[in-house]
Amino acid sequence: MARSNTRAAASASPLTAARRPGWLQTAVWRDWLTAPAFKESLGVWGLTRVMFVLLTCFGVILFNSKLHVNVLQSFAHSLLPAWDQWDTKWYLNIARRGYQWKTAAVTSPTAFFPLYPLLIRIGVLLSHRSYLVVALVLSNLSFLAALVYLWRLAAWELGKRVAGRTVLYIAIFPTALFFFAGYTESLFLLLTVACFYHLRRHDWLWAGVFGALASATRVTGILLVAPFAYEYARACNFSPRRMLSPGLLGLLLVPAGLVAFMAYLRYSVGDALAFSHSQAAWQKIFTVRLWAGLLDSVRQLWALPSASFYEAHNAINLAAALLFLACTVLAARKLPAAYTLYLVAFWLVTLSSPALAGGYPVPLISMSRYVLVLFPVFLYLGILGERRWFHDAYLVLAPSLLALFTIQFILGRWII
Repeated sequence: MARSNTRAAASASPLTAARRPGWLQTAVWRDWLTAPAFKESLGVWGLTRVMFVLLTCFGVILFNSKLHVNVLQSFAHSLLPAWDQWDTKWYLNIARRGYQWKTAAVTSPTAFFPLYPLLIRIGVLLSHRSYLVVALVLSNLSFLAALVYLWRLAAWELGKRVAGRTVLYIAIFPTALFFFAGYTESLFLLLTVACFYHLRRHDWLWAGVFGALASATRVTGILLVAPFAYEYARACNFSPRRMLSPGLLGLLLVPAGLVAFMAYLRYSVGDALAFSHSQAAWQKIFTVRLWAGLLDSVRQLWALPSASFYEAHNAINLAAALLFLACTVLAARKLPAAYTLYLVAFWLVTLSSPALAGGYPVPLISMSRYVLVLFPVFLYLGILGERRWFHDAYLVLAPSLLALFTIQFILGRWII
């Protein structure tokens, strides 16, 4: 009954109303901007942006022992550039130079998908602002839109209270700093959640468009094919004849982003699979032993010196993997099958490519960032948040680690 009421409310929402004649009327936009999905998401988004600005100011100033600083003047010259770290540099360089270059370490920009740097390039041409400013603005606006979509999706599936907790939990997760930084996490979250939002409503064309953009943002965007195919086949009662309808176009659109990138790589660097081959420079290998990275992480914890830098990184990434694997199993009992298919596909791809070449000391490198966009897990955490002990523990532990990791990041130190 609760879900029926939620869906009835969703059908009368400003998003649906926008399809009716007169959607340009001011009243429609006023209703949309005052809807709970936008108001709650904006509140969480705004407070966490303030937190990141404060952490940037005090982190850079205090840890660099700056005694006399004009904060307003310094923000553009020394504080804002603190976010130009690690993969952000890759995306900014791709936006400036394209893909036909390599570094001295033989690492290649072809490992990074094109949509985010392309949008940065377009934003710079339109605004005449710096590449870093455009990248940060793009990430943060994408995250706001992602939260609105996620709230609506969670409310549709699980109710408004779970929706509120879901957007809060993902915004303060320990690695949520990448939703602020010049990384693809915000854009990819927006596109995957939007794909599911329209997919669950059988709006096949829009789901396909968002899926295509997701597969042009990260390689895991192609995984949306699995839940899309299931939902579409289920809506057609698994009848091949009924599946030969216009809705099939949406499913066929999902791989378009990846296919377009492969075609570009074939033309520009002569290798359509360069995005995969370049992973070797980051010690990534392919293995069917999905447990290899997990087991080697445990081994590294025992082999590395106690309280060492790499031991801490292994502990963080291993904990993230085990936590989200456990939540995947538990979420399968609470969420529709499409979400489970997406999570299973993610683990099959991610665990089959650990960093094991050359005895690399962190086999699950970046795992704590990769799981950040697994929004079905956060839907489950939103359900779990009904238990007061979990909610309180999350609100204490998650922001504490987020602050620590943010300071580490803006100081230019590797955190995952």
